[in-house]
Amino acid sequence: MKKLYLASAIASVLFSAQSVAAYNDAGTDYSNTVTDSYVGEQAAEPLNMANMLLCIMKATGAENFGNANYRALVDSAQCESRESDSSQASSGKIAFSEVVVSSSRADSQSPQNVSVWFQDSEETDGQYIVNTSVSAAPGPTSPFGALRFTFKHATGPDKGDLNISVQNGQNVISLINTFQDGSNTMEQAAIVQIDDAQGNSGRGKTKGMDWNQNPPVPIEFKLAYNQDFYLKQAGSNPEVCLSRNNPRENVHSYSLFNKVTGELLDIKAGFNFDYISSITGQPQHGFIGEWGIWTEEQQQQGYVPPTTITDDKGESYTVVTAPGKLVRQTKGQRTLRDGEKFEYWNGSNQTIIHWVESAAQFQADDGNGNPDGSDAGITANTYFWSPLLRQNINYLGNGSGQHKVAYTTNETVRANDAIFNSGAINLVCYGNCPQSNISQNDALNWNFTQAYEDPSSTGIAYTIDPQDMTLMLAGQPVKLNFTRGDLSNDQDFWGASSGEFVLSTDASSVTSWDDLNGQSLVTYRWEMGVDSWSQLTMLKSTTDQSFYEFDKPVNFIYTHQTANDRNVESANDSTQVRMEYHGPGNLHGIPWEQTNGQWNAQFSIADGTEVYTDSNNNSYVLKATGIDKRFQPAAGGVADCTNSGLSLTGASLLTLPNAADIPTISTTWEDKDALTLDDDPWVIHGEVQPGANQ
Repeated sequence: MKKLYLASAIASVLFSAQSVAAYNDAGTDYSNTVTDSYVGEQAAEPLNMANMLLCIMKATGAENFGNANYRALVDSAQCESRESDSSQASSGKIAFSEVVVSSSRADSQSPQNVSVWFQDSEETDGQYIVNTSVSAAPGPTSPFGALRFTFKHATGPDKGDLNISVQNGQNVISLINTFQDGSNTMEQAAIVQIDDAQGNSGRGKTKGMDWNQNPPVPIEFKLAYNQDFYLKQAGSNPEVCLSRNNPRENVHSYSLFNKVTGELLDIKAGFNFDYISSITGQPQHGFIGEWGIWTEEQQQQGYVPPTTITDDKGESYTVVTAPGKLVRQTKGQRTLRDGEKFEYWNGSNQTIIHWVESAAQFQADDGNGNPDGSDAGITANTYFWSPLLRQNINYLGNGSGQHKVAYTTNETVRANDAIFNSGAINLVCYGNCPQSNISQNDALNWNFTQAYEDPSSTGIAYTIDPQDMTLMLAGQPVKLNFTRGDLSNDQDFWGASSGEFVLSTDASSVTSWDDLNGQSLVTYRWEMGVDSWSQLTMLKSTTDQSFYEFDKPVNFIYTHQTANDRNVESANDSTQVRMEYHGPGNLHGIPWEQTNGQWNAQFSIADGTEVYTDSNNNSYVLKATGIDKRFQPAAGGVADCTNSGLSLTGASLLTLPNAADIPTISTTWEDKDALTLDDDPWVIHGEVQPGANQ
């Protein structure tokens, strides 16, 4: 939670109203899905912390409970990932955090007061307290309602306050946030006046940090806007005029729907469970899924993960955790597209190379993002990194008049996989084959592989049994003999990946790397790390010893076409990317690029575009569920803004709030312990659960 660079949903309050994208087939999941639309703007960056906490507040479902104390689970990864980095190009991570909610309201005419205690699942000191008072719902003269939202770090100095009110007929939004960055105390602030009930015009002033400076320095923005234009000034820089019409849309989340029925393709990541605490001996609550296990007490001293859990149907399971994952690599081929860019290591440094179709060759970058006109000398069986496919790919050369590259589709192998139908399997490794029982020192020095084993040799034999899914070398486990807690502050180790494995029954066909890289041979890798998402968590039924099967993510290759581009841009026509769908709102694979300090999707896909067909010949279309809109420069420059009546004079007269304006929160972290709470959560990331006491 300390590293936040989110595009602010509150910017939609400043510049535009939230939109609902309707679809012609009324009543389907597709048409009923609401699209969250907001404006991403550098001047709104000071609102990032409040935006993340508001996301958490929304995910608690507090609007459903006027007077109640309850638990909620919030996927903090969703609240922290809107525009933090190029994470949209990576596979989705789920990070459930526990939230305790206390909501009270005297009657229908009184404010609703909500206190929230939030424990970040990935930070031992990530405790935040939020006090919110909602005094007015959105209405004809107050389209954003009225609320006071105050937050603080439970043990540190970080704190802030958001106040939305009506003053002299104007809607006013005021925010102040102070936080610690190393030894420096940073301050971000904003004040915005909105003229009309539709939010079509107003003015504001914000203060943030210029992170391009070292150390960061404060920077102040003045802004004014109407229905057509947005005028802003950063510090003493020249004024800039942007058009509010036809903004570029960066989609940061999509969902998939059946092309015929409109039904949502809903992949379940896991389920809630109960267990007996090793600390207190009392029942506790947790969540388990593809990314591992979460419990409400995992940050406590002396915590030991549960080995037996019970789901909400009373089914009991033994938790089996393997120290790594066996990943299946299935090969595929695709034809090179004119203009594709790759990252290539030439032996001394990393360079960018372009595929130039007319010359049938790779050419180096000229320093300005264009090919330099000279053959880079790339020959067949050369590997380089593809940002679009998010992996190293192999250039196969010219076959039948087409220049192709080979890629792989990766899938985690689980205990129910068909390769284990006869029990344990034998594997043969080539290349960088891992040692067993890897020490912390060897891992940190990247000295955990055996002598290099060329495919022309017999390879090194390993085994893996589905009962524990642990790779074994000569009877010893291939694992890291240390945990993240063993690493000191100046040490880090996120994980490692092995060389190439094949099933022992395929080893006789391997005599060279060409065989391993061939299209017909399926290969495997062993990946391991010190975090739960780098390991494999499985559940074995205590009744019949069968393994529970979590839903697998959907993987597919998507070819983008200009006709399906949300912004009618042609630069990425015929671009191919490897997509991965982890469930509603979690489709990943489109690269993001940083331009002028902001991240932008390389392309965004129009709603209703068909992207995937499953093995049963069911086709699926996508729909954006979260859109970050970016204003583009006005054609006539600043004159367009001034001719429309915009001026920064009013913004200059506004006074920013400061730290002294933050109300004192008397609520303590320990206050939540006095509440009577059900063990099971009533809400999981905005979805009220069937057992909730409403």
